[in-house]
Amino acid sequence: MTATVVPFRSSPEPAFVPERVSAPEPEVCVVDTVDTTGDFETLRDRARDFVARGSYREAATVYRRAVEVATGAGETDLADEAVCGWGAAETEVGNGAEVMPELRRILLGSAVDHNCCLAAYTLARAHELEGEIKKALFYARLFRDRAEYVERGGLPSLAQNLLGNLLVAEGRETDAAACYRTALSHAKNVPATWKVAAETNLGYCLVVSAIGSRGVRRNRMREGLRLIYRSIRTFRREGAVQHSMLPHLDLCFAHLELKRPASARRHGQRALELAERYDDPATIKNSLYLLGHVALLEADTKAARHCFGEVEQRFYPDQAGLADLLMSVDFRQVVNLRA
Repeated sequence: MTATVVPFRSSPEPAFVPERVSAPEPEVCVVDTVDTTGDFETLRDRARDFVARGSYREAATVYRRAVEVATGAGETDLADEAVCGWGAAETEVGNGAEVMPELRRILLGSAVDHNCCLAAYTLARAHELEGEIKKALFYARLFRDRAEYVERGGLPSLAQNLLGNLLVAEGRETDAAACYRTALSHAKNVPATWKVAAETNLGYCLVVSAIGSRGVRRNRMREGLRLIYRSIRTFRREGAVQHSMLPHLDLCFAHLELKRPASARRHGQRALELAERYDDPATIKNSLYLLGHVALLEADTKAARHCFGEVEQRFYPDQAGLADLLMSVDFRQVVNLRA
């Protein structure tokens, strides 16, 4: 019962895909009506704007046009940059395996460190989404090493956050927390949503480590909750509603462990609502799972069975009896919500 890590996608270099993050809804765009006219910089800026709003399909369309424009002008390095942007957008809609060959070509053949960083980052993200964490860590470390030579603010911070995400997926929250703190120490003059993403990730690690210790470590728990709540406020202010799915899920988990069912249910339902709206199966699954335990805490067995039944029917249809098992066995101590 694991959820895909939503990476540190919001960066000062908008060619990267932005991070997870209630507020005005982002404008709905239709691919067929995307404007793909203009010079390279105009197209690149337009694609970055789509990325910042979570409109990855539209961003991919515009980036492809930017590749054509740069190639036609003989600007190979700009074309590679646009390919990396296209690859990042395609990765976020589930096409990571298709873009890997082009990204490896750039990583191995480009003399531009910035483009190599873009390629390494997206290769790490693509392997992460494929569940190949060891391979993702390999490319994340390449990205971290390359970032030291790129004169673009924020890349070292982005690299540390990415490493933290992958360590969390391996259940190494203490090591991940150190990466997130390093990421924040390097986060100078970066967009608010980018910095707050690392704060949210750190908050999750603090909550998990507080719960995992003998007796809840209240100072650690308090700091973790403060960071997560602040992230939701920031994403609301920035109008990035889709990125608040995981913070709400984090709060559902934390309040459930603190035996606060009303708060846990409120945040779990919000996480589920956003996950349904933005078609995030992993968060849907984990929201239903946690809401089932909230219902058990409230002694509402009917609601609990409904939630666990949804998990079985929608995600494990071949595992008959899973709902009954979840009703009787608590797997929360072995479930990694970020794996």
